[in-house]
Amino acid sequence: MEPIQEFSFARHDGPYEQWPDRTPLLRNGVPTGARLQGYVVEAQYRCVYGNLLITSYDCPFEESNSFFLLTDEYTLLAQIQLAVPYGSYLLHAHWPVDAWQLRLHYQPRLIYTLTIKPPSGVFGSRFSFALQCEGALTGDSRARESIADLERQLVGIAEHLRSETPH
Repeated sequence: MEPIQEFSFARHDGPYEQWPDRTPLLRNGVPTGARLQGYVVEAQYRCVYGNLLITSYDCPFEESNSFFLLTDEYTLLAQIQLAVPYGSYLLHAHWPVDAWQLRLHYQPRLIYTLTIKPPSGVFGSRFSFALQCEGALTGDSRARESIADLERQLVGIAEHLRSETPH
């Protein structure tokens, strides 16, 4: 997988509460004709069968991500969502593992692996995704670095908030 910076969403007007749940997808600023769930393209990768997009609604109280595998003609091959009511999945970092897998770092010590599963050849088989919770993945050096980075950021935020609190 190769990180790219080609896709974005069209902007919505009016109050956030009135925006539609699907947003027109742009590639290099040009409409593609596709409409996907979300308001922000959080990450994007070129992969073996097309483009992997990670989107969010940029919602401060119920963060979630949607994952889409699109062909170069914008046909949807697979999709999955990481969301639970009142859960927080604010994406901190992400990195490719190989041609089929991507690591996703949420919360201080929460790592997921997203795997693209190609059709198995059985009639009716399609592309799909698998999302596996890995915990902290302490054996992965990228995961350790990302966890340490997020923990430093959180300590800095806590210190800043304490310094602004009247005594």
